[in-house]
Amino acid sequence: MTDMTRARDTRRQISIARTVCAAILLVSMAACGLHDRPKVERRSADNVRNAPPLATTAGGLSTDSNSAAPVVAPGVVEPWDAQVELAAQEPGWIDSILVREGEEIRAGQLLAVLADAAQRHGVDAARADLAEAEAVRAKQARGATAEELQQGEADRLAARSRAVFAKSNAARLGKLRATSGTSVNEIERVEAEAAAQGALAEHADARLQELRRGARREDRDAAAARVDAARARLAMATSALARRRVHAPRAGTVLLSRFHAGEYYDPHVAPLFALGDLTRLQVRLELDEIDGQDIRVGARTSVVSDAGAPLATGTIVRLAPRMGRRALTLESPTARADVRIREVFVDVPASPALVPGQRVWGYTPRARRVIPSSATASVGPRS
Repeated sequence: MTDMTRARDTRRQISIARTVCAAILLVSMAACGLHDRPKVERRSADNVRNAPPLATTAGGLSTDSNSAAPVVAPGVVEPWDAQVELAAQEPGWIDSILVREGEEIRAGQLLAVLADAAQRHGVDAARADLAEAEAVRAKQARGATAEELQQGEADRLAARSRAVFAKSNAARLGKLRATSGTSVNEIERVEAEAAAQGALAEHADARLQELRRGARREDRDAAAARVDAARARLAMATSALARRRVHAPRAGTVLLSRFHAGEYYDPHVAPLFALGDLTRLQVRLELDEIDGQDIRVGARTSVVSDAGAPLATGTIVRLAPRMGRRALTLESPTARADVRIREVFVDVPASPALVPGQRVWGYTPRARRVIPSSATASVGPRS
């Protein structure tokens, strides 16, 4: 009995020890912060610490210590209205590349051609089919020529003459049947020949009437349908040929062209060209959500390099209608990547100091926040 009591006490102590260890483990995990949202202070000055210091007052920004700190945001230089990445509509061997990087192009200009011998032959065959179908329809529309009518008239006269001769020959043999001893087989053959020649004469008459009347409406409809089908095949062949060519959708400058003639191109791997309008530039800034209400469209923005050298001064023309994730990586160990940002688009004049893809910083004077009256009215005093 004593052994059973001792075993029961041992099991109870082990159970209590396990419960205590589990409680200690849960408390330690909650205290380490790995299983809860970290309490990180969000301040609008984070970008200011990561941004380079301004070398001089740029774009009218005040450096007075009494003025409000500007809104600082990282950004990238882009062609106006962003760049366009072009690709062929289907894969194939590159026959020719007609432009080079840095070359200015016009809208609709031919940029590249893929191997298209089979497509060109298909277009030629479709054109020949269309020409044949149109010729048949035109022949039916014009009707019989004078020569064809004359030929039909001659055939009818010849058939009638043969029918008259065969009929008279059969009648003559019928009269001589009793006296000449002509066999029945011969008389039947002559009568059958007379009937056949009469039928051929009627056929010649009907053929002449058909030539004079022209093609039936059903035949004309069928010819028109064959023309439409031939045109559709030609359009398909032309479209297949057009897919082997790459044209510029708009005027601009070739920013990227890395493929050469003779290479195999797959549109799912990489773009064939990158185009952009370099007559104007834009800077796309990624504004932290903390500063999302501190700038306005029309505000002046100073664009500086990583070294803090002024590059240009532009105007904010558009604010993104929604928040998103940061796309530009900041080369700073203290920079946060889990913030929500709002894209800001700044119109800047073209300048040799600005190159598409260049990383820059934007300094914008902080605007006064306007709090809606409805928001303040809904907040009452706390008891």
